[in-house]
Amino acid sequence: MDYQKLIKEYRKKPLFDSRELPVRLSCDRSSIEKIIPQREPILLVDAVTGLDLERGAVSGFRKIDPADPVFKGHFPDYPVYPGSYTLEMIGQLSLCLYYFLEGNTTNVTDDAVPVSARATRILGAYFLEPILPGATVDLLACKIDYSGYLATGVGQAIVDGRVCCVSVGEVAIL
Repeated sequence: MDYQKLIKEYRKKPLFDSRELPVRLSCDRSSIEKIIPQREPILLVDAVTGLDLERGAVSGFRKIDPADPVFKGHFPDYPVYPGSYTLEMIGQLSLCLYYFLEGNTTNVTDDAVPVSARATRILGAYFLEPILPGATVDLLACKIDYSGYLATGVGQAIVDGRVCCVSVGEVAIL
């Protein structure tokens, strides 16, 4: 697959319309903590809101707290949410997708076990718009490939309908 072509295609338009996902979810942070290993202060997805198991697509969001200490140093005169954190948001939503796909489920059970994965590489990313304090970031992710060990996905961070970041990444599922 030509990943550069894929990320260029999705620089200006959403991967999909999250309102059209067939399953609506109310998966909050406590549910997310059951299915992915990240915790505060690096848990960067506030909710998972939609799912399409057949297509391998998921939506969610993150509200950027203006008081987040990251803005003190990035940057004092022009606070911008770091690109590496934006990639992490997309990656965490993608791990949530993996949980639902692997279990062929639309529910987070009480006995859920967090997905164990390690990032292996970013295959491409564009940072198109800054994410500013107070923004609500809509997150979208789609499965590209899964070999039983390596999973590849594409995702976006969108604010007010504008694509701020699009990336393709790969993780090893442990």
